[in-house]
Amino acid sequence: MNNRNILVVDGHKAVISYDPDINMFRGEFVGLNGGADFVAENVSRLIAEGKVSLREFLDVCRKRGIEPNRQYQGKPIVFPEALVRLSEVLERDIEFFIDPFVVEGEAAFSWRADDAVPSKDLERFEHRVGGWVGMLRFLRKWNAGAGGPFGMTLRLGKESSFEDALAMGEAVVGHLKLGAVPAARLVERVESSLDIPVLFIDAIKAPRGKVSGATCHLPDLGVILINRNEPEARRHYDLAHELFHALTWAEMAPAHRETPDGRKKGKEWRVEKLADNFAAGLLMPTASLERFIDRKRMADVEHLVEVANQLRVSPYALAFRLFNAKWIDESVRAALSHRTSGLSVSTPKRFSTQFVELLHQGIDRGQVSARKVAKTLGLTLAELVDLFAEHTDKHAPFAL
Repeated sequence: MNNRNILVVDGHKAVISYDPDINMFRGEFVGLNGGADFVAENVSRLIAEGKVSLREFLDVCRKRGIEPNRQYQGKPIVFPEALVRLSEVLERDIEFFIDPFVVEGEAAFSWRADDAVPSKDLERFEHRVGGWVGMLRFLRKWNAGAGGPFGMTLRLGKESSFEDALAMGEAVVGHLKLGAVPAARLVERVESSLDIPVLFIDAIKAPRGKVSGATCHLPDLGVILINRNEPEARRHYDLAHELFHALTWAEMAPAHRETPDGRKKGKEWRVEKLADNFAAGLLMPTASLERFIDRKRMADVEHLVEVANQLRVSPYALAFRLFNAKWIDESVRAALSHRTSGLSVSTPKRFSTQFVELLHQGIDRGQVSARKVAKTLGLTLAELVDLFAEHTDKHAPFAL
């Protein structure tokens, strides 16, 4: 690279790079108080697109009374030429330094992924997801009221017993006012009461494996990611399990990767079993079991399958919950654990309505460009319009 990677558009500098994903050149303005980028297939077209992108950004800032240039407040300024040199020396893409959505080096992930999912594929997917999380954090900071100043933690440690974790799960049911079927309101209460965003994603999968979910931890934000293509009962369990990690990360950070069935043992194994017990107490609290189960029918597997459906958990999960509570014997546990769920097949909307409304607001207020949002999500602009229509009756805040 050299200084020819710097383009000046109407007095504003932009760093230019080649984007192999779309086979086009991409420009990113630096020093602006928001995201403004542009793409084109050649240099002459790139200049014209840069003028359009800059004009749209400045127009929005003018209409909303926003200062278009970033105020550094005593922080050192890195000029575009220096960024190009840094990119060469550190062998990093330019976007690593100028993209406000980059969380690499700050974010830590813990994935529930089958062994069959190749590590390289998971690494690439984590990079994509990091952009989503970074964009979410960026827009939360811009918009007052999008995030609270406090976070909740569980009073548990590595030496806590499994019984302690289960009891804490039951306590959270009361704290969040989840009612007799905790799974039904869990997503809404996690987001509104705990200020932990929950994103339903299309996760990568291998021929014989898949990713169920993950927790992303940042110093100022925790995000839970759930594979929206999993069965409903599995999604509820994954959410409860990942919630444990989100609320105990400082005390007992989980491994970067774990298998959903918990086969592997090691120093992290106990943390995962604590999370499993917490999830069991959260989704199947004693009060709910006593309410829905006829104790005279404890050997009636059909009755217990109905209870699992009422609680919106899998028969497998209920089997182990009841067996560990000594409500059923081994023969009933084995029979129940092999039954299939009676829950109807359903798939949540992509990401979350809260997240998509934040994107809509960010574009509408000039805090980020529609192109930047679309690129980060891996969508075309037309597909971004469809995403807005999926969650809201508002028109897309940009024209195709």
